[in-house]
Amino acid sequence: MTQRAPAPPVWFIAIAFASGVGGMTLISPVLPLVMADTGSSSTSVQMLLTAYLVALSVGQLIYGTVSDWLGRRPVLLFGALLYSLGGIVAVFAESIELLTLYRVIQGLGAAACLSMGRAIINDCFDRQNAARSMATAQTIMAIVPILALTLGGLLAEWGGWRSTMSIIAIAGIVILVAALLTLKETNLQRVNSISLSSLVSAYGNVLRRSVYRYYALANGMQVGMFFSMLGFLPYQYERLDVSPSEFGLWFSLTPIFYILGNIANRFYFIERGIERAAMLGCILTLISILVMYFTQAIGMTHPLAIALPCCLFGFSNGIVISNTVVGAIHATGHNAGTGTGLLGAWQMAISGVMGSAIIGLGGAEDFLLAAGILIIMSVISVTSIFNVYRQHKFQQSIAKTDY
Repeated sequence: MTQRAPAPPVWFIAIAFASGVGGMTLISPVLPLVMADTGSSSTSVQMLLTAYLVALSVGQLIYGTVSDWLGRRPVLLFGALLYSLGGIVAVFAESIELLTLYRVIQGLGAAACLSMGRAIINDCFDRQNAARSMATAQTIMAIVPILALTLGGLLAEWGGWRSTMSIIAIAGIVILVAALLTLKETNLQRVNSISLSSLVSAYGNVLRRSVYRYYALANGMQVGMFFSMLGFLPYQYERLDVSPSEFGLWFSLTPIFYILGNIANRFYFIERGIERAAMLGCILTLISILVMYFTQAIGMTHPLAIALPCCLFGFSNGIVISNTVVGAIHATGHNAGTGTGLLGAWQMAISGVMGSAIIGLGGAEDFLLAAGILIIMSVISVTSIFNVYRQHKFQQSIAKTDY
C-alpha cells in the first residue's frame, strides 16, 4: 500500500486554488479606474490581465517539476510570499509599466499556490477520495469569482484600484500563515536531483502516458469553453437587448450550477467511477452547447434560451473538471508535480488561444460561429474521455481474467 501524507484542511486547498482566479477577477471592475489614474490606453490596461495569465501559465510549468524535487510545502510557501509581495508593491505603483510588472509577480505567486493545491490532493488521497476532495475544494473556490467581482466593485468606489491590490496582498499573507500552521510536506517520494536533462525526462514521462494526454485534452477543452463563453456571450445578450447588469445576473447562474455539479459529483457521481462520471459530464456539456446553438439558430430571443443551457453547462462542467484533473495527475505516478504544472499551463493556454481565436474569427458578431467552435471543442472532449473509458474497461477485463 502506498504511504500517504496527512492531508491539510480542504479549506486551505480551496484558498490556494482561489489565489489564481481571485487575482483575475478582483482587478476586472477597476480597470477603467487604472486607465484614468495612469493615463494609459485600453490596450496597456488589458496587459494587466494578459501578463498575469501568462505568468500563471508559465509559472505552473516550473513549479510543478521543482516540487517533485524540493517538495510541495516550500514551493507553496514561496508562492504565497511572492503573491503577497506582488500585491504590496502594486499598491504603490505609479505607472502602468510597473503595475504590469507587479502583476507578473502576482501571477507567478498564484501559479505556485494553484499547482501545489492540485499536487497536494494527489499526494494525500487515492483516486476516488482525491476526486471528492477536489470537488469540495472546487465548490468553495467557485464562490470566489462571484465574491471577488462584487468586492472589487465595492472597493473601487471606496478606495480606488489600489485597494484591490491590498486585498491581494492580504490574501497572500493569509495563505502563507495558513500554510505555516496547517501544511506538512506531502510529497513523500521526491526525486533526488533536478537538471535540464531530468526536466526533459520528467516532461517526456508524463506526455508519453496516453491516459494523461486524454484527460488533459478533455480538461483543457472544458476549461477553454468556459473562458471562451465569457468573451462572446455578452455580445449575444446585447443583441437580445439585455443590459450589462442583467447579463451579469443571468450569467451568474453558470457558476452557481457549477457549484451544484461539484456537490453532485462528490456525493453521487464519483461512486460510479471517475471515468464514467467524466464521460457523463462531457456528454451533458455537448448537449448544453447544442441546445444553446439551436435555440439561437431558430431565433429564440428570451435570455433563458441561453441562460438555461448555460446552467446545464455549469452543472456538467462541475462534474468533469475535478475528475479529469484527478485522473490526469494520478496517471503521472511519481511525476505528479510535473503533471499538475503541465495541466495548469495547458488550461491557461487553451483558454487564451481559443478565446482569442473565436473573437478573431468573428465570434463576437456571429454567435452561431462561436457556438459551433464550442461544439467542436466539446466533441473533442467527449472523444478523449471515451478513449480513457475504453482503456479503463479493457484494463478491468484483463484484471478479472488474471484473477
